[in-house]
Amino acid sequence: APAWSPDGRKLALTLSKGGNPDIYIYDMRNRKLQQITNHYSIDTEPAWSPDGKSLVFTSDRGGRPQIYRVSAFGGKAQRVTFENRYNARASFSPDGELLTFVTQDEGNYRIAVQDLKTGVMQVLSQGRLDESPSFAPNGSMIIYGAKAGRRGVLAAVSTDGRVRQRLALQEGDVREPDWSPFKK
Repeated sequence: APAWSPDGRKLALTLSKGGNPDIYIYDMRNRKLQQITNHYSIDTEPAWSPDGKSLVFTSDRGGRPQIYRVSAFGGKAQRVTFENRYNARASFSPDGELLTFVTQDEGNYRIAVQDLKTGVMQVLSQGRLDESPSFAPNGSMIIYGAKAGRRGVLAAVSTDGRVRQRLALQEGDVREPDWSPFKK
């Protein structure tokens, strides 16, 4: 999905203009589209850093989906994740120190966090098909969609993995939850 910059002035998105999907930024003020990545791989799922200076995105440029980081002005992308065969759908913690994402762990799709300074990754959830992690505005919890039988449910986990909970909903399937930002 497209992602708004923290200041609300730019939109990061994936476009297939030259054949393969690449990351672009659309500036709402001057209505200009800037190509950020240019690679023969599939680059998708951009997310902004809290300071608006960089983006993370999912790419298969290493052979399998992994998380990469690039300056919001373009340049060479740096691989961020190295553990497990599949890492995707990343987003930053509000302080910019952690990433949360979906990782394939023992054949299951689970929620993980990675410390951007140390590179240490920790798998937080225990489900078989967990998706769409989103940090709370205060950075203490992550909500995500999970499976309970055939139903999609809303789940939460603390960023240290010590507290896990399912948030009860009487009906419907939960898909792609996201926290609302605090109003200042």
